[in-house]
Amino acid sequence: MIQPFVHIPVPTKNFEAYKLQKNLWIVLLHANRIPPHVGLIINGSYNSLTIKGHELDIDLDVLLKTISQKKIETTFIKLVHHPVFSYDYQLQIFKEYIKKFNQVKAFEASCLSPIKLFFQEFYALQLNETELLFEFMQRLQTNNYLENIQSLNFTLPLNYIELPLYTAEQLNDVITKERLPYYND
Repeated sequence: MIQPFVHIPVPTKNFEAYKLQKNLWIVLLHANRIPPHVGLIINGSYNSLTIKGHELDIDLDVLLKTISQKKIETTFIKLVHHPVFSYDYQLQIFKEYIKKFNQVKAFEASCLSPIKLFFQEFYALQLNETELLFEFMQRLQTNNYLENIQSLNFTLPLNYIELPLYTAEQLNDVITKERLPYYND
């Protein structure tokens, strides 16, 4: 079966790791999987909500080493700079949003949950609890928040990001299956 994708126009750039040390980036790990895992890099600090819990202040070099060793298909999406708030402040607030959730859990929280709160706070993007990643990314693009994209371990199409289509049911099924080795819920 051929996997359907959503195509979102964003300028493509060659991968340059040093650029990830500055600015705000959305990171899509396992970018072609249903669902991709999403986190944020803010000035070289990677943070996300996972099935195991909180990933806070992961150094960019550690993240890139893991991505390279495991050959994880990864997309890095640079966001437009916020005109008022510093990256340090944004990082502090994003970590607080991650801590609002214990872990990724079906029908409760996904890795996208704290990111939605972040964008509601800093980019006035209305919170939509049921919105899936590809829908969220479409809204970011519609609002001109996506500056450019880079990839690691696979080649991006020229000047657009390709995100897999999936349903909320598929998302919750994957979360439930991924949690089994760690939790009996």
